[in-house]
Amino acid sequence: MSRGMNTMPTIRRGRTYVQVGANDKRGISGFCSVIFIIILLVVPPIFLLASERSRHTRYITLSDALNSDVIELNQKSIDESDLHSIPPGTLVHGTSTHIETLASDHEMSIGIPGALTLHRNTEYCQWQEIQHQDCQTCKRTVKARDGSTKEESYQCNCITTYNYIKGWKNRKIDSFLFNQPGAHHNPQRDPMPSTTFVGEDVTLEFDGDVCNDDNDKSHSNPTSPSVSAKLDPTMLSNGVRNQPWRNVDFVPQGKSPPPSFFSRYFSDRTRYEPLQLLKNTPTSPAAIEDNFVYVGQGGYFFSPYESSTASKLFNYFAQYLEGSLFDYQLGDLVGALASCTAGDIRFYYSVRDPNEISVLGQVREANGAVQITPRVLQGVGNEKDSSIGLVHSGKHSAQDMLLAEDSDSRFKATVMRAIFFLWSIAASRLVGVAFGREIGDSSFSVKIEAAISLFAVLIGWLWLSIWGSSVHTYALIITGLFLAHLSYNSAVKKGSSRWYIAVWSKIAKWANLAPEMRQEDSYVPSPKRVDVDERTKVS
Repeated sequence: MSRGMNTMPTIRRGRTYVQVGANDKRGISGFCSVIFIIILLVVPPIFLLASERSRHTRYITLSDALNSDVIELNQKSIDESDLHSIPPGTLVHGTSTHIETLASDHEMSIGIPGALTLHRNTEYCQWQEIQHQDCQTCKRTVKARDGSTKEESYQCNCITTYNYIKGWKNRKIDSFLFNQPGAHHNPQRDPMPSTTFVGEDVTLEFDGDVCNDDNDKSHSNPTSPSVSAKLDPTMLSNGVRNQPWRNVDFVPQGKSPPPSFFSRYFSDRTRYEPLQLLKNTPTSPAAIEDNFVYVGQGGYFFSPYESSTASKLFNYFAQYLEGSLFDYQLGDLVGALASCTAGDIRFYYSVRDPNEISVLGQVREANGAVQITPRVLQGVGNEKDSSIGLVHSGKHSAQDMLLAEDSDSRFKATVMRAIFFLWSIAASRLVGVAFGREIGDSSFSVKIEAAISLFAVLIGWLWLSIWGSSVHTYALIITGLFLAHLSYNSAVKKGSSRWYIAVWSKIAKWANLAPEMRQEDSYVPSPKRVDVDERTKVS
């Protein structure tokens, strides 16, 4: 008998470890910590470089489109024959309320009419390990290579506890590195991963008297002349702007349930479809190969996990080795009665199905039909950023669509710059120790100056190499250098170590390595250099 889809979470208590003394890392754990920190230091600048290049390409592409001629499809003077004579590369724009489309998931033999995009949201029943560590703060004296010493704080007398929660997750969790992987094994099967499907054979009809002014909300006249065109699937690769996702639920006759008490406060955006749409699902590939069935409860399809005999025996052996074979807890009883089994899979669908869309692209002939496709600006960046293939929900003019895309591009670049500034806070401390300054021990104003200086110099250099010279770029670089000079003179001096030794010691300390693995040359600051004039005065 097949199991049903249970939703109650299961909680189990794992082991508790008490470590007396320092919580320093050595061996593999120390190596992994260092590699992780190095990755955190290297990746953000790479992402920033890609983000700035993307922003530059997108700006040039959108500017070119704003300065290009655009043919409006919502005009009375245009007909079907005119569409075939539009030169390639010419931008066309139109607003349509007549949208014929079908978005399908062939693995489940389901098609949702009127949906431009269909998303399969897959969830996995998985164990999640929660590690909590409570440590005291102790003091110790560390020694440099020249025998000089300093006092530092470190974590000591740590108590580490492990707890486990089993429930539905939107991603798979690898249990191999769990503290108790045998008792909390996560099968990694994934027959129906999360996927987005675009509408098939999307046909748009453009009425001839639709005004593209956002402030004019009048409806089109059904008796006016109109033209129709297909929408290339690549136009939907970036989704539909301003159109939120709606969950799909399959109910008898497709009727929405009676409104609840909370519906007066929270609107129900769920799309209800009749159960008749699921008539082919019992013979679909997913149902035959992986036992997926529709269980409802919010539009869910469910597949129970069935473990083989060999897998069960191996798992029992792993539990025996880790000492958890006879570790029965109350959570095991709850899990057996009302919780899912690790390895179970469920998914639901969500759609983007606007009643009105505005499109901007170019036209081409495909299989005898006119098709709206993205226009790519050749010789500028990658194809994604240099293409104009926009689909926005609602009625918008071509100019407003381009300005909205520019706003989105600028916002993404701003978010990446904000993340990079957070990176600059940590990176400035590494740069500081390389120049014999301990930014972390300095005043708050010095920390801010150092972070802003590094951020401004690197951003300015990037803008100079990508966008070219400008007053703003040079002003940013000069400001960064000036703040760097201020922070260098005001920061706390550190020991006189070679720069690469000082940088390694800082990274190793962040990784919580033992003192003997991050020994510096000296903790005594270098003596102030005396120039020729001062020596003359002394003599």
